[in-house]
Amino acid sequence: MDVVSAAQQAGATVGVGSLVELQFDSNSASHRGLFLGDLVAATGRAEQRMLLDLDRRKVVILDRSEVLAPRARYQKIVRPYDQVDGTCTGYAMDHMMEQIARNRLAGNEALQTQFSTEKGRTQFLVRAINDYYISTLHRTSIHGILKTYGKEFGLNCVLRQFQDPARAMAHVAEQVMAGTPVLVSFDIGPNMYDADLPLVALMGSKASRLDGRLWLPRKIGERNSGGHSVVAVAAFEALGKKRLLMLDSDWAEPRIWDLEQALGGRTDIKTIEFHSCN
Repeated sequence: MDVVSAAQQAGATVGVGSLVELQFDSNSASHRGLFLGDLVAATGRAEQRMLLDLDRRKVVILDRSEVLAPRARYQKIVRPYDQVDGTCTGYAMDHMMEQIARNRLAGNEALQTQFSTEKGRTQFLVRAINDYYISTLHRTSIHGILKTYGKEFGLNCVLRQFQDPARAMAHVAEQVMAGTPVLVSFDIGPNMYDADLPLVALMGSKASRLDGRLWLPRKIGERNSGGHSVVAVAAFEALGKKRLLMLDSDWAEPRIWDLEQALGGRTDIKTIEFHSCN
């Protein structure tokens, strides 16, 4: 992988959306591509690299050790845990705080310490699930819980809601470009969406196609089929569309949203909560 044009994002010199040249073996032609992040395991180690092959119009995830690339500060993206049962909001709050810790652009030493050990990471995930689903203090109030975390970790956590889809889209893109993940909480409709970019995991010579479905916010007129929470962590443009890289705990890999499809058009934007901490 050669970096053709680096896009700075979230403090990284090679951020999500950087234009790269890809060559998957010595006998194949090179392809135009985009760097979509180094996926960080729970240990904090960047183990995989996520790339968009623009010519083949598909997203690939490879072991980072198999990708030859120039030395640089590549943007790190938390690889989400896939959730147990209906606990998406607890996982989303956990993923949000871990992404802030990995970015190292906000928060205090206590935040870094929390996610530096297996014990700390496990305890925080359990805490987030308990705070939202069980505890009586701020139960089901994402804003109340995040404000508590903010006081502890040196963060100012705010809730934004919008009447205008364009303002909502601009807000999310602006926040993530600066390195501030945004927790998006919304109602879903009855049907899932199919991503327009297939997601493939490459392990040596073997390729496996991954689940490409998405949960997107409910459209006006759709039946309300329950709530969901995800985390936006990066923004980029590809193949004529503005896109967001999302951590959705229904899966163990990031998802890609078409920004206009997700938040524009007939999306019931006024019901969506956008939470950020910086």
